Amino acid sequence: MLSWLGPLGGIILVDLILSGDNALVIGAAASKLPRKQRWLAILLGGGGAIVLRIAFAIIATLLLQLPLLKAIGGALLMIIAVRLLMDRHTAADDKSDPQKQTGERWVKRGFFPALLTILVADVTMSLDNVLAVGALAAGELLVLAVGLVISILFLLVSSAFLAELIERLPWLLDLASLVLGWTAAHMFLEDIKLGPVLDRFPWTDYALPAVALALILVADLYLRWRDHHKQSPGHI
Repeated sequence: MLSWLGPLGGIILVDLILSGDNALVIGAAASKLPRKQRWLAILLGGGGAIVLRIAFAIIATLLLQLPLLKAIGGALLMIIAVRLLMDRHTAADDKSDPQKQTGERWVKRGFFPALLTILVADVTMSLDNVLAVGALAAGELLVLAVGLVISILFLLVSSAFLAELIERLPWLLDLASLVLGWTAAHMFLEDIKLGPVLDRFPWTDYALPAVALALILVADLYLRWRDHHKQSPGHI
C-alpha cells in the first residue's frame, strides 16, 4: 500500500498542474447554464472524462503516434473556442426575449451542447497529460485510475467555482477561448504528421499561435459588433 503513495501522489500532482487550463475551459462551458444544470453538466462531463482519460492513459503511447490526431484535436479546440463565444451571445439573446425562456427547451438546448463541450474539450486538452501520468503509473492500472479520479474531482470542483466566477466576470470566458486557441495552435505544431511540415517554414512556432489568437479575437469582436448593431435604434 505504501508503495502506491509515491506514484499516486505524482499522478495527482502532475495531472492537476497540466489540467489548470482545463478547469477554466470547463467552467466557461458550464457558466451559461442555470446552477442545477451547471453542476450536472460538470459532473456528467467529468465522469465521462475520467473514463476516457483512464482508457487513453492505458493506450497513450499508441494513441499519440496516430498521424494527424493532434491536428484534429487542435481543429476541434478552435471550433469549441468560437462556440463558447457564440453561445454566450446566443444566451444573451434568449434572456432578452421572454418567449425563448418559456418551458424547459431553453435549458435542454443549452445543457447538452455544454455537456459535449466539457467532455470533448477536457479529453482533447488532456492528450499530453495522459502520456505523463501513464508513465508515472508504471503499469499499475489501479494506481492510475485512483490518481486520475482524485485529480479530476479536484478539477471539477475548481471548474464549478470558475463557472460561478465567470458569471460575475464575463471577460474570463474570453480568456478561456484564448487559452483554447493557444492550445490548439501548439497541438498543430506537435502533431507527428503536420508538425514536421510546419517546421520547414520560419517562425511557425510564433506565427501559428499568433494567428490562432487573432482568429479568436476577430470572432469575439465580430460577435460584439453584431450584438451592438442589433441593439442600435435603426436596426429592425
